[in-house]
Amino acid sequence: MSRIRLSIMPRMEHDQPPLDLDALDIATALTVADINTISGQAELWDGERRIARLIRHGEAGAPFWQVGG
Repeated sequence: MSRIRLSIMPRMEHDQPPLDLDALDIATALTVADINTISGQAELWDGERRIARLIRHGEAGAPFWQVGG
C-alpha cells in the first residue's frame, strides 16, 4: 500500500471544500482524522480506490466513528 490520502469533509451546513492530507499508513490517517475532525465525515483513499468512509458522531462526551465502505 502506498501513502493514504485522508479527505476530511466539513458538515453539510459549512460550505467548504474537503481538506486533503497524506498519511504514511491507515493508523496514522485515523489518528489525524480523530484529532482534526470535530464533526462530519472523512474518507481514506489508496490512489483512486476508497478504502473507507468515516462518520463522526457524538460531538460532546463520548465521540465515536461509524465506519463504512
